[in-house]
Amino acid sequence: MLDFIIEHKIYIGLIFELIAAISGSYYLFKTPNVQRDIKYLAWFLWYVFLLDLSGLYALWSFFDDYKTFPFLEDSLFQRNVWLHNWNHLISISFYSFLFIKQLERVTYKRILKFALFIFILLGIFKLTSSNQLFYSYDMTILIVGVLLLIIAIASYYFELLISDQILDFKNNLLFYISVGLLIWHLCVPPIHIYSVYFSVDNIDFIKMHSTILRYSNIFLYGMFSFGFIYCAQIKKLPEITKNRSAR
Repeated sequence: MLDFIIEHKIYIGLIFELIAAISGSYYLFKTPNVQRDIKYLAWFLWYVFLLDLSGLYALWSFFDDYKTFPFLEDSLFQRNVWLHNWNHLISISFYSFLFIKQLERVTYKRILKFALFIFILLGIFKLTSSNQLFYSYDMTILIVGVLLLIIAIASYYFELLISDQILDFKNNLLFYISVGLLIWHLCVPPIHIYSVYFSVDNIDFIKMHSTILRYSNIFLYGMFSFGFIYCAQIKKLPEITKNRSAR
């Protein structure tokens, strides 16, 4: 197992996730009166790291020949796809809500909140109504979720552009978070379409999948870490300046 992790550099993604989680905690420690949404984000990164770490149980069991966890062999939980299906729903919902919360335009905010609510209901229904979540990534959740997140971030950018905060965007932590999320969700979900080919018998796909995921994670959590560390020196997170004339 260790040789497989080293060969495919799986540990690199986990290291960057850990660095991002530590950077978030550092930001909370260094910055007084942190916005509540940012506190949730910093804590959420620890959840992401621990979840991905626990997801290694599938690799452990396979290379251990199911000696440690014999009950997993030939069970629905033999692969960790189910874990990531639920995580896709939770993560996309969290990040979408994070940026929806930043919006000042009441109408847009209500529409996107309603869309997020429907997405969560749809996701729960999809994941609980079929055993397919154990075998392949749910593309409905991924496609709809990514579209919702992109719209939420685009709306955030629009309000950023029409406010005075655009003059100081480099000091805005959420700007760095949004860039990382946008690039990651444009690169990674498409490769999940072919997740059924992920097996030890298909080494070429494993290498491609691992490479795309690795560099996407480096960019995502690298942006998170940079944003936390850089903005921790500023002491205060800028707030969106309301532009009433634009409503």
